[in-house]
Amino acid sequence: MSTIEEFIRSEIEGKVLRLVREIEELYEEIVEDWSTKLSVSKPAVLVTLQEVDECNEGSACVRDVDPYCKSITGQYVPDSQLIVLNYRSTLDVLLHLFLHHVYAQQIGLERYKQIRTIENVRLPWSLRPTEIRILNMAKRLYNVLISQRAGKTWSDHIKVRIRELDDLIHKITNTIHNYALSTMPNLQMRQIAYKVHMRRDRRSDE
Repeated sequence: MSTIEEFIRSEIEGKVLRLVREIEELYEEIVEDWSTKLSVSKPAVLVTLQEVDECNEGSACVRDVDPYCKSITGQYVPDSQLIVLNYRSTLDVLLHLFLHHVYAQQIGLERYKQIRTIENVRLPWSLRPTEIRILNMAKRLYNVLISQRAGKTWSDHIKVRIRELDDLIHKITNTIHNYALSTMPNLQMRQIAYKVHMRRDRRSDE
């Protein structure tokens, strides 16, 4: 097996994806507890390293600019009853998306999807009735659901793995950029790749 294949297996499959799965499982445990408390079906949870938020949920042609929707670093997918989360999401974000699931269960999935489709195209995030209802639900249920147990799971286990992932991603990204530079035969392409690499490094320092 080549060196790069060993690197992929060891660093990405063996470390990065393992940590992603562990974070996913911990969020699943929290969601299962919440589902039991509210007597609703448990949604699935998928954790991703990709950027995701509620600003363009369900619409490829509309991009919201509301700063709050950008802070909701995930989406609820009603068709599969799935919560998609960026790996660095907080408990507040998980709660927000979980309550979308609860609301969909209350009014019915088909009605929820119809309402969301219209809201997402016609209204900015802060004027969407569903989002206002979810914020109100979060205010009422926060102390019920964000228990000491959930907080401890977040601080003692999830947060630790997030830090591990951040360090690992930075290390692997630098390694891959250097590898790309060493394998590009065209000098101009190598220079372009190097400039991109330097820009990313400056952004991460900011």
